[in-house]
Amino acid sequence: MRCTNTKGLEVHHKRRDGGIDLSNAEVLCHHCHVNTSSYGTPGKSPHPFPVLVKANALKRAGNRCECTRAACGTH
Repeated sequence: MRCTNTKGLEVHHKRRDGGIDLSNAEVLCHHCHVNTSSYGTPGKSPHPFPVLVKANALKRAGNRCECTRAACGTH
């Protein structure tokens, strides 16, 4: 099931080394973002996404969280 949250959306890097294009972007609410395995782990942070990539990711996601992880508990 997909998270239904539409507030506090953030564009998350699926992989730290995956680049800053749309294929590496995932829209998550803050709660789901914090529950990713990479959130807050030490290491170099990836470069931020360009504004256009963020806008396209939000549009693709329908302006809601794309998380389907059962561990998040918001589904």
